[in-house]
Amino acid sequence: MLLIFVTYFLLVFYVYLGFKKPGIALITCPFVSAALFYISILEDLITTAGIAPIIFIATVVAAAISRGKADSKRWPQRIAKWILIGSSILLASVIAFFFFGSGGSFGLILFISFVGFFISYTSTSRYARGAYVISTIGSSMRQNLPLAMALESAASGQTDERSRTLRGIKKWLVQGYSLSESVKRGWPKCPGYAVAMITAAERIDQLPLAIKALEADMVAKANENMRVKPMHPLYPIIVIVFMFFIVLGLMTFVIPKFHEVLTEMFEGAALPASTRILIRIASFIAYEIGWLIGLALAFIILVVAPASIRIIFRPRRPNKPYLISRIGDFIKWHLPVLHWFENNYSTVQVVELLRLSLNSGGTVNDAIANTLNLDVNNCFKKRLRKWLAKVEAGGNIADAAKKSRLSNSLAWAFDDKVNQGNTLTILETLESFYRSNYSYRVNLVRLMMGPCITIIMGAMVGFVVYAIFSPLVAIVNHLAGSVVP
Repeated sequence: MLLIFVTYFLLVFYVYLGFKKPGIALITCPFVSAALFYISILEDLITTAGIAPIIFIATVVAAAISRGKADSKRWPQRIAKWILIGSSILLASVIAFFFFGSGGSFGLILFISFVGFFISYTSTSRYARGAYVISTIGSSMRQNLPLAMALESAASGQTDERSRTLRGIKKWLVQGYSLSESVKRGWPKCPGYAVAMITAAERIDQLPLAIKALEADMVAKANENMRVKPMHPLYPIIVIVFMFFIVLGLMTFVIPKFHEVLTEMFEGAALPASTRILIRIASFIAYEIGWLIGLALAFIILVVAPASIRIIFRPRRPNKPYLISRIGDFIKWHLPVLHWFENNYSTVQVVELLRLSLNSGGTVNDAIANTLNLDVNNCFKKRLRKWLAKVEAGGNIADAAKKSRLSNSLAWAFDDKVNQGNTLTILETLESFYRSNYSYRVNLVRLMMGPCITIIMGAMVGFVVYAIFSPLVAIVNHLAGSVVP
């Protein structure tokens, strides 16, 4: 009776402690719950043994939803949320493994779906937070308010991630750091292209215009990520993998029975051609190259997936790009479709900064040099360096741009023979054109890929269904032909 009273007391106490002192609760609760569970097993008390893990779960939930101090680092809340997310994914995978056989394939698919949903949600919230922070900085500048005081006022009375980010930037502004350095220190997860644009704009004293352009870009990306998409990119892969496991099970346990029935009832009868083709395909994939596919899946799960998650959540470093960033830029630059998008996006950033630099009265050499600090594709940046070297050597600006394999429209903007004195106007027009063209191509690719993937998947599913039901039709036809009137 005493142990039961102590158990309920610990449950109430740790829920309260999780709200008030989440760090202490998370550190001590696992040991207390484990000790209580061990004592309950020794005393043969099933009730208290079942409540012991509930104490731990309740403590984690209380710590996750607790509201810490405004300036605190909130590491207990983050750890508690990660524990809840990991436990949910693990529990869902275990349930799927036991209730859906076939080696737990459904559990694997469910696990991938949960991870994909979590990454998508986190990425969307990050873009939304970035849009809010940049918009707050931009509105403060447009109103000519002291930036540190404005950020403190915007974050007052709140403890969410956006407010903590604003306080972090304010902290370094008060100490005398520039806005770019304050953003780097107070917002370590700030997107690399935003930091690069702010740094470059500070050098040419065009910070308000750069913040305005960044605000528009981040709001557009946040809205794009929050928009409901008709088909997730992982959906076709999940469907194909799930269908393969179903087909493999049918080809292993069901179709051979049909073959035995056909050969026993009708001598010399064979399975339909479509079924034989499907059996060969499934056998080839499962038994001949199955080990290769297994190694590829293991490599994707253990190496590619963690690296991709790391890339998504780690900001790029424009001045000293990481090795994996350089590899990714090289691959995207040399792939047929992605090359156009990388080139177009990089050109938009360069044209925008060139316009701001020339508008502030800087020379063309300085304007091109400022673009080298932008977060653009590394292969595109090499062309910018060639352009700068040719211009500094005294070459014609337009000819140097063409020889450096930059876009013809960019060379046309600096061609004195065609549009002398209209460079700024043409750069502004090119910026608008490239932005709209980029959005148009992105939407066009999505509209084209959706129907194509649907048709391909429909054809695959149709062939599989036809191959599976063809033996039944063959048996019925043979029986109908053998009936004697």
